[in-house]
Amino acid sequence: MSIDQSVFEALDLIYAAATDESLWPDVIRRMVTLADSQAISFCVLDSSNAIQHPIFHYLNIEKRSVDQTRFMEEYLAGGMMGDDPTVQHIVAYPEQRLVRDSILLTEREKDRLGYYAWHGSFSDTRHRMAGMISPAPHIHSGITLHRTRQMGDFESRHVEQFLFLLPHIERAVNVGFQLGTLGAWRRASTEIFDANTRGIIFLGRDGSVLFANKAACAIAASSDGVVLSRDGMTLLRQPDDAQLRQLMRGALDLEHRTTGVMRAARPSGKRHYSILVAPLSQDSSVMAAARPVMCVVITDPESQPVGEEDRLRKLFGFTRAEARLAARLAHGEALQEAAAALNIAYGTARTQLAVIFRKTETNRQGELVRLLLADVPSL
Repeated sequence: MSIDQSVFEALDLIYAAATDESLWPDVIRRMVTLADSQAISFCVLDSSNAIQHPIFHYLNIEKRSVDQTRFMEEYLAGGMMGDDPTVQHIVAYPEQRLVRDSILLTEREKDRLGYYAWHGSFSDTRHRMAGMISPAPHIHSGITLHRTRQMGDFESRHVEQFLFLLPHIERAVNVGFQLGTLGAWRRASTEIFDANTRGIIFLGRDGSVLFANKAACAIAASSDGVVLSRDGMTLLRQPDDAQLRQLMRGALDLEHRTTGVMRAARPSGKRHYSILVAPLSQDSSVMAAARPVMCVVITDPESQPVGEEDRLRKLFGFTRAEARLAARLAHGEALQEAAAALNIAYGTARTQLAVIFRKTETNRQGELVRLLLADVPSL
């Protein structure tokens, strides 16, 4: 098969779509042109036949409009896909990469099948050539070219061209799924980090900030002792910053990588931050534009996890008042201090504490605090 410039241009577009899924519609439009085809469909389905990434492109050569939404709904949800003889063949022979319905059925056999009558109510397509791709064990993908009866079946040059491009499309789809999977994990990780009330910061070897969660950004925005910039993290109080640099050097030491902790004063006079500096694994891929080598975790004793009181109520059956008191005790406040903050009498707080002891099966305040810190699910 001779390869002309249009095929090379299609290859460039296919591999560009591997890293930018918005380009797939352009890929399938290019495939329509190369195959002198009337239409093309490109679908990715999971094992339950729920469509994940539908792309359907229809060139209206015969001047007939196609209700693409209704077509896909009836094909997928309406059960017509199960009556599709091409799909039935693909299910029976999953190892077959290229499927042509003209090889499976004669034109007379197509005329007798209800599926082709249904399909004809939407479009003039008659001949199909499908290439199968499986980017994951439970995911099935297919790209199908369509031609009308008037245009005739696909010629050998179209089949050869499609067979040449199909492995490249498969590689691009596989790369796209791998990047999409990594992106999904990255988004999930970011959500977990951002839900954490502790400030979490990832630093590069040069000390640059590669990531800071919402809590870390809020701490920096408060201008209360911690400064974050693209170049790195600093503490306003010089002795604290010097100690932070020492902990970072320990985390970067390749022979004795150590995790260190410290406390940092705040200009506001509020309780000191607790800071942990820990090394991260450096056995990562060399093909990484940014590589975090250490993590800094900042705990603000003045903060309170969002939803903590609700979790205490659900876990131990506390009343709202009991949950508020238990949350303050878990954060290290003395009973008298917590009562004053909640604007309740000390005697009332003692009564509530007795009920809290009973519901948590504890006897002392220290035991209660250990239980709450260990048992309450928190991000």
